[in-house]
Amino acid sequence: MSEEVYTHGNYLKKNPTWHIEDSPWKAKRIIRMMKRNNIVPKTICEVGCRVGEILKQLQHNMDKECMFWGYEISPQAFELCKKRANERLHFELGDILQEEDVFFELILLIDLIEHLEDYFSFLRKIKLKGKYKMLHIPLDLSLQTVLRGSPIMKLRESVSHIHYFTKE
Repeated sequence: MSEEVYTHGNYLKKNPTWHIEDSPWKAKRIIRMMKRNNIVPKTICEVGCRVGEILKQLQHNMDKECMFWGYEISPQAFELCKKRANERLHFELGDILQEEDVFFELILLIDLIEHLEDYFSFLRKIKLKGKYKMLHIPLDLSLQTVLRGSPIMKLRESVSHIHYFTKE
């Protein structure tokens, strides 16, 4: 991943909302998946939490015993996280893989791996940081986007995806 896109403010310029408008929908899907799989975590961490709104939405809809952490590498997004922080919702500016002694019951990787240059290595390393992992991966790749070309290139330019996935 070219971290400079996120750490130097370029992503913010292209995406000033950090996609906050999608957070309620994503939080509802996360809660539904936890219920479906009978996962009742006491600690949740979102890696690449952007402005922290998904975690804030989860906090409003989950047990008062649950603690939340968000890790973000963008200083600009981290600044926006701070206003959401409280006694149960914490944010860290940095890379969770650099943390020595952290372990969470549930790790969220929401719209993250398509931004990572070597997502296989990342997934192997993050495995040690939590019991359960939940991923949301945008399915940008389709026959239409491949044949037309411009939709994929616009996505790459606007949201900095470097990998594309299909349902399969």
